[in-house]
Parts: sequence; C-alpha cells; structure tokens
Amino acid sequence: MPESAFKGTVKEGFERRFTVINERDFEKYVPRRSKEDFRIQFNNVAGWIEYGREKEGKYPFNNYVVINLDEPYIGEVIEILKRHDHWG
Repeated sequence: MPESAFKGTVKEGFERRFTVINERDFEKYVPRRSKEDFRIQFNNVAGWIEYGREKEGKYPFNNYVVINLDEPYIGEVIEILKRHDHWG
C-alpha cells in the first residue's frame, strides 16, 4: 500500500520499507515514561530481528544513510540510486 507520508514528494506512490525516528525529536517530544517503554519494546523487537537474521546467515543488523527528501541535492542522490538499481 502506498505510504501517505510520501504524498507530494519524489516517493509518492511508493510503499514504505523503513521507519526512521529522529532521535532529537524523540527526546524533545516523547514523554519520559513512554520513552522508557518504547526503548524496552524496541530492544526486544531488535533482538528478535537480529536473531532471525543470524539464523538465515545474514549480518544481525544493517546500517543506513538517511537523507531527507526535501534536501536540495535529492535529485542527484536519486540518480545515483537508480544507476545502481536501488530506487523504487
């Protein structure tokens, strides 16, 4: 299902594959108790994913570069991704 957060961006019509939380926003806007609960649950989920990936012979976790779609150079980044079949 296309992601509504992409409406009006270069990714309009795309399905969401990743969820990114800006840690500064997390610290600024999320109540203390909710932060604690989230961290506990997130660590549990991350552990299950890491375990599952290792069982499949993969690295336990991935690392990503995150670029906001409203950056002035996003077109150049998209062209690089397309050349390497990593766009879409």
